[in-house]
Amino acid sequence: MAPISAPPHYAAELAARIGNYHTIGMPEETWSLNNDHMTDAGFLEMVRTTYREREAMLFDALANNNSSLIVSVFVQTDRVSHMFYRGFDPEHALYDETDEQGRDAIAWTYREADRILGKVMAQLGDKDRLIVMSDHGFSPYRWSVHLNHWLVENGYMALDEGATESGIGFEHVDWSKTRAYAVGLNSLYLNMQGREAEGIVTAAEADALKAELSAKLLEMHDDKRDQPIIKTMYDGAVVYQGNANDDAPDLLVGYYAGYRASWQTTLGAVPKRLVEVNRNKWSGDHCVAVDQVPGVLFTSFKPGKANYAIDELAQMILQE
Repeated sequence: MAPISAPPHYAAELAARIGNYHTIGMPEETWSLNNDHMTDAGFLEMVRTTYREREAMLFDALANNNSSLIVSVFVQTDRVSHMFYRGFDPEHALYDETDEQGRDAIAWTYREADRILGKVMAQLGDKDRLIVMSDHGFSPYRWSVHLNHWLVENGYMALDEGATESGIGFEHVDWSKTRAYAVGLNSLYLNMQGREAEGIVTAAEADALKAELSAKLLEMHDDKRDQPIIKTMYDGAVVYQGNANDDAPDLLVGYYAGYRASWQTTLGAVPKRLVEVNRNKWSGDHCVAVDQVPGVLFTSFKPGKANYAIDELAQMILQE
């Protein structure tokens, strides 16, 4: 058995005060809804349950009043936005199939968040400070991009002789002729010698190859809709620093709002086409260029400057 709280006895004591609650993992069954194993109404009822649980946890902590800092994370706005952007975005393929409850789902989850926030604000003392923040915003997910298809088409990835596509896990990829590959949501890796099992790109070639890939990817175009697909490319060596760099991607892809890496891309597959319409209920996302999905920061006090990066918040808290 593994402890589910720190200190270990806290979980049982909390349950004694507020009742049973969900613990480790993602209790909101996003993938079950995405695969039509549950209904929209059932999913939203689950969200109501986790909202009530998290609200009870927060106000239990506030009532105990034994901490200088209390942090509470509400994930419900994120989960509902992922699954019901289709009811918020008239251009999504499933918009017309989403009922009235589904179209109101995102607004509802923010009304609930505002209700809880109002209760917190009503309890603030003269010396209390309140910070409300998100680490990202949201954008529509209308079109899936098969990034490995582009790599094959442009000569950076090779398939086995006679193959025109590849299944998940790079099933038919010829690594002896592959210089770059995509896996995960925004990650692009070079097939580096000494790092990948069958790497062919030398350290001396890496920077030039990253620059070449970045320049060409920014030219990627959705011909059917006559619009660009990628807004920004990020260098992994700049984005990830220190000990985070060992297994970090070499490049990060910043899509325009509306586009996202396909689920096939996340698993290392190579379909036959570049772009296809997203017909999944997972219809909103934030895996795009950073400036397309900024987070928010609200405070009950005037902070030291107008804008903060997320890694500056700890310093702001200490200053307050």
